[in-house]
Amino acid sequence: MAVARAKNRRRGGAAVDAAALQSAALALAAAPGLTAAEAALGEISALIAMPRAIWTGDVASPLHEPAAEAFLRRQGWPPEIVAALWEGGIALRMPLNIRCRFEHLPFAISLYDDHRRHRRPYSGEQKQVAEMMRAEGFNAVLVVPVRLPHARVAMLGFAGPQSLEEVEAIIEAAAPQLLFAGHALTALQDRLAKRGPPREEDSAALTPRERDCVALAARGLREAEIAAQNGIRPTTVRYHLDNVVAKLGARTRAHAVAIAAQLGLVGTRG
Repeated sequence: MAVARAKNRRRGGAAVDAAALQSAALALAAAPGLTAAEAALGEISALIAMPRAIWTGDVASPLHEPAAEAFLRRQGWPPEIVAALWEGGIALRMPLNIRCRFEHLPFAISLYDDHRRHRRPYSGEQKQVAEMMRAEGFNAVLVVPVRLPHARVAMLGFAGPQSLEEVEAIIEAAAPQLLFAGHALTALQDRLAKRGPPREEDSAALTPRERDCVALAARGLREAEIAAQNGIRPTTVRYHLDNVVAKLGARTRAHAVAIAAQLGLVGTRG
């Protein structure tokens, strides 16, 4: 019944019970633990008729995030989808994660190529993940960016059978409550994880020489300048920086520097 109602929604006319949604979001914020929080989140999913939730603590992190993986599994995502998202940094390259890094407000994204509008369509591994999600009966994802200090962006999402336009109508009717829910869930996850400074194991992803080279690159030094400062060859610097790009799942060196800085693995001053 809820899915049928959602399919009948049209842009500007989404029948969302804002009061009930606000009540569920407040229950989520007051939840003492994940069981109560996810029960409140389930109520939000039912109210917007988007049955499968997604959450991650940092959309730009290339590191495996156990809390996010456990959340996906509890939400009923198939193991093959969960595994695919964590393999080779695919999640970092998915359109919903990329847009989260630039958006401040909730947005809708299609699991079909029609969301790209003059951009390249889904391809390769991204296409496989999108197809697996469509096989679950989902057509679009409602994405809530959760912008946090130190350039961190968490994300709460809801997958459903609606069209892109129908999800956009839900956002128009319920954006404040959805933003509140995203921040509440992330705050709880952070408290439970005792999130603080970068963990020692995060830094261990890079060797001391790789950390040194990317730290100097973050300060604007070129290969030859990094080589001169460290008494090594420019080709050796290039080798270390290429390793950093690969280990952090980045597309370019500039992207790798940005990821390393966001993870707190390097400083960008001094």
